[in-house]
Amino acid sequence: MEKTTSTINISADNEVIEKILHGEVVLFEILIRRYNAILYKIARSYGFLHQDAQDLLQDTHVAAYQNLAQFQRKASYKTWVSKILIHKCLYKLKYGYYKNEVLHEAPSISDTQPLHMKASVQPDQHTVNKELGIILEKSLEGLPITYRTVFVLREMEGFSVKETAEILNISSINVKVRLNRAKTLLQKEVERFYSGAEIYSFNLIYCDAVVQSVFAQIKSF
Repeated sequence: MEKTTSTINISADNEVIEKILHGEVVLFEILIRRYNAILYKIARSYGFLHQDAQDLLQDTHVAAYQNLAQFQRKASYKTWVSKILIHKCLYKLKYGYYKNEVLHEAPSISDTQPLHMKASVQPDQHTVNKELGIILEKSLEGLPITYRTVFVLREMEGFSVKETAEILNISSINVKVRLNRAKTLLQKEVERFYSGAEIYSFNLIYCDAVVQSVFAQIKSF
C-alpha cells in the first residue's frame, strides 16, 4: 500500500511539474503546499527556530522553481527538494547567516494546529498530544544533528533508507546505524508515545505566508 501511494504521489508531482514547465506557473503552489510541512520539520531538525526555518523554506522553493527544468526525475520531487533544503541548512550552519531569532519568538506547539489535525479530536486528547509533542521535540533537540536528521527523515516523514541516504549523501548502512543510534539516545518512555505528526507542527497560516512570499519572488524572474 505504501509503495502504491508513493508511486501515485510521484506521478502526481511529475504531472504538475510538466504543466508548470509549460507555463502554468500558478500550479507551483501545489508543490509548495504539498511539501511545506515536511521541509519545515527537516529545517527544524537542524536546530533552526521558526523564522529561520520559514526563510529556508522560501529560499528552497524559489531555488526549486528556478531549477525545475533540471529536475530529471531520477528521484522523487520530494527527495529532490529535500536535498535542496538540506544544502541550504548546511550552508547556513557553516556560515552563520542567522537572524538571531530569540526563542520566545518561535510559535509554541500549543499555539499551532497541525495541517492533518482532525476536527473530531477531543480537546483533552488534543492537549495530551500537544504535551507529548513538546516532550518529543525537546528530546529530539538533545540529539546530535547527524542522528536527529536521520530520525526525522525516516521515522517522521517516511523516507526510505535509499532516499534518506541520497538526501544526506551517506551510505544506506550509515542511515541504519544512525537511526538505531538515534533511537537508543531517545528515552524508551518517549519512544513509546512517539507520534511524528505532533513534532514541529506547521500551521496553515504559515503555509499561506510561504506561498505568498515564494510567488512574489517568482514573479520577479
